[in-house]
Amino acid sequence: MDIATKGRSQKDALLKLPTAVLVLEDAITEKQDLIREQTVIVMTNEGTPTVSGFRDDDYVELLQQQIEVLTNNRDELQSIITEVEAAFTAFGLQAMSMEALNLQIDEARDRAVSIARKINKLARKLLASNPALTLPELFADIELQTLEGTRGVAIIEGNAQAAKLIGLKDGLLPLCSDGGIIADATFHPQRAMVSDPAKISQLRSA
Repeated sequence: MDIATKGRSQKDALLKLPTAVLVLEDAITEKQDLIREQTVIVMTNEGTPTVSGFRDDDYVELLQQQIEVLTNNRDELQSIITEVEAAFTAFGLQAMSMEALNLQIDEARDRAVSIARKINKLARKLLASNPALTLPELFADIELQTLEGTRGVAIIEGNAQAAKLIGLKDGLLPLCSDGGIIADATFHPQRAMVSDPAKISQLRSA
């Protein structure tokens, strides 16, 4: 999971997915340890240790059922994460958090802002050095014209990049919604229990 290297978060719409996988894996390991603690081991006549049963069969059966649910939830999340990472790859990007994706969209939209500030600063400087400067004379300044041209290109490229990133985000939101159901149930089991994640998979493939 490449996206798992971007950090842990229970709030970020993308990072919560690999975070939930790690939580589920910890829970699976914990319940497996509990089963091992319930195991009764005896020695055979040949002196070989063997499992003869469990101290509490009903408790072990319950643990096994819980492990099955946790494993199914983890596998479904991993499947969704694979789709998320494939979406990023299709756009030629590395997987990232939703916060980072939103930041890139904002930066693309504002790509021309810094150039506009330079234009305003230069215009004030030119007018301060020659208050009698007319607007045609002002905009005839070579440096100012160069900046204006650069700003125009930045606007076009920035809008195109923002549209591309927004398209990526729109494709990710349904995956975040599906995975978020399982992730939120993992983080807050007292609020909800996803006992059959296959239903989510069926809805997604419908």
